[in-house]
Formats: sequence, C-alpha cells, structure tokens
Amino acid sequence: MLRKSLIIVGLALSLQAAPALAFPPIDLTAGQTDVVSAVDGTIWSSNITQPTGTGVYMPFLREQHNNTEEAFNTDASPVPLDGKEGIWTHSVQWNTLATVNISGTNYYSFQLDANEPNGPTDGTKSLLSLDALKIYTASTGNLTTLTGQTLLYNLDGTSDQTVYIDTRLKQGSGTDDVTVYIPTSFFASVNGTDFMYFYAAFGGSDEAVGFSSADGFEEWRALQGPSTQVPEPTTMLLFGTGLVGLVASRAKSRRKK
Repeated sequence: MLRKSLIIVGLALSLQAAPALAFPPIDLTAGQTDVVSAVDGTIWSSNITQPTGTGVYMPFLREQHNNTEEAFNTDASPVPLDGKEGIWTHSVQWNTLATVNISGTNYYSFQLDANEPNGPTDGTKSLLSLDALKIYTASTGNLTTLTGQTLLYNLDGTSDQTVYIDTRLKQGSGTDDVTVYIPTSFFASVNGTDFMYFYAAFGGSDEAVGFSSADGFEEWRALQGPSTQVPEPTTMLLFGTGLVGLVASRAKSRRKK
C-alpha cells in the first residue's frame, strides 16, 4: 500500500511539474529517519545505527576539494579528478556486494562518511549537497575515465534530484552520515566478476545557499559480505521541508566529466 501511494503521489507531482522535470530536494538536514525517492525508488537514510569506520565498512572512494568535488573509485594511479590516493580508493567487483532485502525488494547499500571541517559548531560549513551519483560497470578496474562505459544508475536519470546533508548530525570521521539503498534491479545485467564504478559529485548545487564543500574529505563504503533482511524502514516523502527559505531555483551547475 505504501509503495502504491508513493507511485501515485510521484506521478501526480510529475504531471504538475512536467516542463521542469525537477523534484524538490531529498532533505536529510533535519535528521529524518528515511526518505523514499518518488522518482527511482531509492531509500535515503540519515538515521545510522550500524558500527562504522575503517575495519568495519572499508571505504572504496575518498574525494576532497574546496567548493565542489567529484571522483570515482578505481585502481588507477594517479586517481582521476578529485579522488585521493591510498587504500581509501580502489576497485570493487560486483560479486563482493551484499544485498539487503526490505519488504521483498533487494537493494545494494552504500554509506557516506562526510567530513566537512568545523561541522559540529559552524552550520555554514557543515552543510553539503550531493548533486550527482552515477554507477557504471566495466570489465577492468583501473579506468581513468568513465566515458564510453555502461551507465546503470543515475541520480538524475529521470528527474533532477539533489540530496542535502548536514554533517553536524553525525559528527566525526569514521561515522556514516547517510546510507542509500539502491534497488538491485538497476544492476540485473552485470557480470559478477566485472567492476562497479561509483561516481559522486558534491557542492555544486545553486538551489540553496551554503551547501558547498569546505575542503573536507568524503568517503563511500559498500555493504559487502553475506546478504541480509531488514525491517521496512519508516518512510516518508519530503519535499524541501526545513530548507524552504534557502531554495532559489532548480538550475544545477556542476562540472561535467
């Protein structure tokens, strides 16, 4: 019943806003439990309870730059774009990813540890926007460009979506700020021994004030190992609440790969 209601609401909104093809932000700045995207069925959560940090969820991508940043995981050296060298950035094979079953639907689970400076005390620096998230597949793990590779999931594939994050909610490095559950149906065609490429871009939103990177580093992890089943999360549709006064327009500027 919940999923049927979400589809109906999403369809109605898309008809009303058809010319712009833009949805209000996925707003996690007030510490909501779970937000279901009416566009693609992903679940975004800022209510992180599982243990985190290196040794529990090993990061596969670290990126860092001032104002805006973008990178993807690879074994290539030097790491392209704003990716950081070291054990934090490396290839991931599809057959290492665990699935999470929520109410009969299988998802891959990815965790973000955002590390913006002065986040606990300075609200202007703790805010961050996730403007792009794309997942590709390729036969080798050391690519330096994703041009020509097979794109399987795109945050903006159907409609312009942005995720708003406040790092003060989960303070400190080694603590996940966001978990996103992406339905495995997006990846049904992959070869298990091929490689997952995860591209993420932050800080490029001009929809609201103060969501740029303050030169902190961001890390992504994936749930790997045995698959699990979890209870259905408390879901909600959230259309910009908490940040209404900051929203200016749906135009989005970001650097192109």
